[in-house]
Amino acid sequence: MLKRVKLYTDPGDPLCSEAKTFLEEQEVLLQIHDIKQDPLSSMQISKLIRHFDLRHFLNEASHSYKKNKLDKLLPNREEVIELMAKDNELLRKPIIVAGRLMTVGCNRDKIIEMLQLKDNGDRPVEEQTRGKNTRTHKERRTTAREKKD
Repeated sequence: MLKRVKLYTDPGDPLCSEAKTFLEEQEVLLQIHDIKQDPLSSMQISKLIRHFDLRHFLNEASHSYKKNKLDKLLPNREEVIELMAKDNELLRKPIIVAGRLMTVGCNRDKIIEMLQLKDNGDRPVEEQTRGKNTRTHKERRTTAREKKD
């Protein structure tokens, strides 16, 4: 069964292009929302962000972030959402939504985990296993015993 994914993207952003290419290589039905062509309204942003922490969705590298002094003090939620609606550059992209699950940014490991994809092996082995202990608990225990003897 194909997975359905909604991708909120800016085609001019290299991370968005990377995420789009990666998702196209996977077996997913991709629905693309081009934020440049069709900016999100405050209601759409509020619905998208739901109850999550706003800081996950703020693009700290955008000109508007510092212009609005969001690096100094974050206004209340409604004000930040209004600022995001006025300037979608404040939204960190890409935003990838699959049902109730969501990830922001282009972290392949998080996307693979969220969509329960199999890694196709394009990345080097060290990158595929980074942060994962590839030995089972039983194997680690056996090795520890062997070292004692």
